[in-house]
Amino acid sequence: MSQSGSAITGCDRLGQRMPLWGRVVARVSAALLVAALLGCSSGDVSRLEREKYPIPRDAEVSEAEPGPYGGVFVRAASQQPKTFNPLVAQDAYSSQAIGRFLNGLTTYHPVKQEVVPELARSWDISEDKKTITMRLRRGVRWSDGEPFTAEDVVFTFEALFDERYPNRYQGQYTIGGEPIGVEKVNEHTVRFTTSRPYSPFLYVIGFIGILPRHVLYEAYKSGDLLQAWSIRTALRQPERLVGTGPFRVRSFQPGQRIVFEPNPHYWRVDREDKRLPYIDYLITRYVQDRNTQTVLFASGQTDIASISPGDVVGVRENADLHGYTVHERGPASGIHFIWFNQKPGTDEDGEPYVAPHKLDWFTNKRFRQALMYGFNRQGLADSLYFGRASPLHSIISPANKRWYNPDVPKYRYDPERAREILRSEGFRLDEKGRLRDSDGNRVTFRVFASEGDETVPRILSAFRENMTRLGIRVRIRYLDFGTLVARVSRHHRYEAAMMGFTGGPDPSGGRSIYLSSGRLHVWNPEQEEPHTEWEARVDQLVRASERTFDSDKRVKYVQRMQGIFSEQVPLLYLLTPHEYTGLKDKWQNVRIPSMGSAIWNIDELYLGAE
Repeated sequence: MSQSGSAITGCDRLGQRMPLWGRVVARVSAALLVAALLGCSSGDVSRLEREKYPIPRDAEVSEAEPGPYGGVFVRAASQQPKTFNPLVAQDAYSSQAIGRFLNGLTTYHPVKQEVVPELARSWDISEDKKTITMRLRRGVRWSDGEPFTAEDVVFTFEALFDERYPNRYQGQYTIGGEPIGVEKVNEHTVRFTTSRPYSPFLYVIGFIGILPRHVLYEAYKSGDLLQAWSIRTALRQPERLVGTGPFRVRSFQPGQRIVFEPNPHYWRVDREDKRLPYIDYLITRYVQDRNTQTVLFASGQTDIASISPGDVVGVRENADLHGYTVHERGPASGIHFIWFNQKPGTDEDGEPYVAPHKLDWFTNKRFRQALMYGFNRQGLADSLYFGRASPLHSIISPANKRWYNPDVPKYRYDPERAREILRSEGFRLDEKGRLRDSDGNRVTFRVFASEGDETVPRILSAFRENMTRLGIRVRIRYLDFGTLVARVSRHHRYEAAMMGFTGGPDPSGGRSIYLSSGRLHVWNPEQEEPHTEWEARVDQLVRASERTFDSDKRVKYVQRMQGIFSEQVPLLYLLTPHEYTGLKDKWQNVRIPSMGSAIWNIDELYLGAE
């Protein structure tokens, strides 16, 4: 991270103390920044006038301490949403923005570590475990004032399963080869049915935000649902983004910012009957990269930031000056990896997705294992993260202590073993030290990766250097995230790529990655039948873990699955950095969990007395 901060007007540089007059300038600068982000002059920044509507009959009462209204919460991000439509969203940035204004039927409470009600207030599960009846909160209204009913829930799942609208949830909610069934019992009750018992049902049913039928039905009927709620909608008609969540979109300026304001019809209150959220505005400012995010936070201009392990010491030097704390949260819950395209066949033009001789390499488990042994990941952890990271060994992060298998096969750096494996598979070095296969083809491949994260080039540079020592030529090309996703998930025209997945508390959220039929089974997605014996075994273990309601058995199935993935290495695992979150001390009701967003309860945060 650069420590100059010279591009940020009115801010002290990291590690330098600022005199009293400078602190005043910094506070004035912060006020001007907020005014600019809201699109008004500093004199116009005032407390939001709250619209007052009746509290819903089944409003949820927060357990947090009551607080006053007011305040602006500012954060920065290096990527902006690609869409505001949950059926289209495939990236964390879009999903995060959507989660500000939509709710699911259930949600996972990261502190209690259990599924809790959201739009559903309660439920019953039949004795055969295949029928789940959910009672919805009465009196809830959408942000435009229209009532929320069972028809919205039925509409959401009808749209989700409509073959005109392919989306990532279809596989998640297909159980035993059949879509889950949903029917309206009455205005505030819905009944779900599954073809077989499905133990994670209550957890996964909350993944999809419930959609407003009265807003989106015409687009659904006309075949245009996937075009609805686009970036254009947020820019020109933000009021069309109707939800039940704590916020609604006030304004969106692509490449600059998004501003959320409280949803006046939100269904949560504090114990003094004050409708949440407390804050007046939630603003995300879009910046060039993560380095800029860190500089803005460390100079007091944003309220929260994810701090890279390499920046922790420098950022903490300014903690007292700008009134923040850097919280250590343990291993990151996400996973990052490089993978090879193993998709056989040809595209619509008759061209193979991957050159046949390269497909032979990529589908060879021993080739992939050799590359793992030849990659010095511990050295990378030490140089890039100053030891605040460790090599990743499993498809589930060690942050998920309940499910993580510490006994999977591991690939410690051993370049000589890598060379032995390659020789055993018929690879040889030519007179110039270049690796060639048994047919004389030089071993070379190109890795695609996303722009915007300064650690990615350093990781790939180290990978390329290690591969060069094995005689392998690696080329690297950076793409914007949307282009990368399209290339690997729709066109399948690539050789290798680098990406990551966020981690959830229950592995059932990753079934689209694990199952051979999954859309996120990135190396060879959406297989009609498993292409390999080991993928068939993984499918069996995933489904066995979903059928049993014995939590210990579920853990055993998932841990066996991890062992197979680590042996087969379809993903070349990278690193698990330690996670650090910087947060301004002025915010109250903060409860930072070991996994998940540090501001998961943003609707409960309020400004303390200064």
